[in-house]
Amino acid sequence: MIKSNINALLRGYVKENLTPTTDDIQFVTKIYQSFNDLLGINNCVQIGSYPRYTAIKPLHDLDILYIMGDWNSNVIEPTFDLNHIAEKFSKEYKNPTNFDLDIVVQTHSISFRYLNKEEEIFAVDLVPSLIEGKNEFNRNTFRVPEIIKLHRGTKRKEYYERKLQNKESVIWIKTDPLGYIEVASGINKENEDFRRSVKFIKRWKHECNERNENFKLKSFHIEQLITENYKQNISLDIFDSIFKFLVELKDKIEKPILRDRGDSSKFIDSYVDELNSEERSLIHQALDAILISFEKIDEINNINQLVKSGFYKRVSESEKYLFDQKIPILIDNSLQFKIDGFVKKFPGFREYKANLKNVRGNVDTKNEIDFKVISNNTNCDLLKWKVKNDNQIVEKRGEITDHSTRCNPEKTAYIGHHFVESYSIKNNVCIAKDMVDVIVRQ
Repeated sequence: MIKSNINALLRGYVKENLTPTTDDIQFVTKIYQSFNDLLGINNCVQIGSYPRYTAIKPLHDLDILYIMGDWNSNVIEPTFDLNHIAEKFSKEYKNPTNFDLDIVVQTHSISFRYLNKEEEIFAVDLVPSLIEGKNEFNRNTFRVPEIIKLHRGTKRKEYYERKLQNKESVIWIKTDPLGYIEVASGINKENEDFRRSVKFIKRWKHECNERNENFKLKSFHIEQLITENYKQNISLDIFDSIFKFLVELKDKIEKPILRDRGDSSKFIDSYVDELNSEERSLIHQALDAILISFEKIDEINNINQLVKSGFYKRVSESEKYLFDQKIPILIDNSLQFKIDGFVKKFPGFREYKANLKNVRGNVDTKNEIDFKVISNNTNCDLLKWKVKNDNQIVEKRGEITDHSTRCNPEKTAYIGHHFVESYSIKNNVCIAKDMVDVIVRQ
């Protein structure tokens, strides 16, 4: 499928399936306004993916910084009374929703859970913050309790409890959430495919995590990698952005590379150093699965299946794909590109006269096959060839070579169902391809 058609499908999928609706936006706006009404509009700062326009539906949560003053480096540990704030909410807060409200005071934040009976519909984390300086956009930067780095849920709760039990001091870290918002907003104004590609990859990440909880890739990490790509090339369309992210990610999770805006001595992707071999392999398998699905987009013709592609474990290290070379497959069906195999020894024919497709790929052992392009109007720069043996065969071929197959001619040494594929490459894009089945029988 040509890129313009894939772009249209991807943008349509994001709009219909991932973009918050008007009702969603109004719901979050009402909740945020209710906090402003009680605490003061100048004391609340909305942070996270929602104000960066990269949140996907359904919307589950919102993080709000509660500005409690200015940072004083001479004070060893700033004091704040979250119980007092929670009591204020209990007495004065006007809940703008029809849901029940459960207020939970934690050691370093307050969690507000909007419940339908026992089911959490939405949640707000109110985190104390202190102003410390300005960023290049002349927006406030802050100090916040280190806990904000942890996602809400069990890990955050355990962290609070451990701090409380051990009577540990609060570690206040530098953070620049408004800087991240400014950067995202600026990029999005120039190219809306930025937020679209972020949303698509976040949905893929979510689906992978649903299948296997050991899939450790983090949403903010995803967003910042894509942000860097757009900072380097603001004209990326949604397909190019997604493809670039996917084919580069294996290298970019080898070590931390993204410095924190709030504290340049730290990395926002420092967690990749903690990935074990199994967790790293799982990310690799997820990348292979979705990139293989992209290569088969004409067969799938359903963008939803891409994000649900799951995991694929290669049969061997010899199994290669064009995306390993950062070459996308964007087929132009108006072009003609056909290959075939010519068998050396075949009953009733002289050498290399048999057309393998005419016999549905069937050939006996101890033969030789010469694979050739028989029709080509693609005006390509390069031809690439792939020979893939049956997965049950000892010799696990799957290499991709330039100009011709690795062995020319190829020998029919192994019984099984194999295939040979050729790719027409122009400007580092596969614009046409064709395949020949090779079914070797005794």
